[in-house]
Amino acid sequence: MKSTLNPPCPEITPEIATAAEQLGVRAELPQVIAMTQDVFPGNSWRVEIDDDPEIPDDRHLAIVVRTSFRSVDELVASQWKWHERLFACCPAPLAPAFRLSTESRP
Repeated sequence: MKSTLNPPCPEITPEIATAAEQLGVRAELPQVIAMTQDVFPGNSWRVEIDDDPEIPDDRHLAIVVRTSFRSVDELVASQWKWHERLFACCPAPLAPAFRLSTESRP
């Protein structure tokens, strides 16, 4: 799994841009990043290329958010909100190119 660090502005590394182009979501990626920043304000994030080791050519862009929540309900609500808003950022057939992953921080 390769990753990029999270800059304050949604800059995209050449490696991530190439993967997004291959997945057909290059134009949608900045919108998904901006939406992620809106759903998880003040939290750090990164974009990773997520290759399935068991399925050839099964590649996704994982938006990884490092965050802390007071309750599981609050985390789940934010995850649902992200998934609902994903469809406003990209057409439904392209949405599976993106995955959300959350990491807990102390």
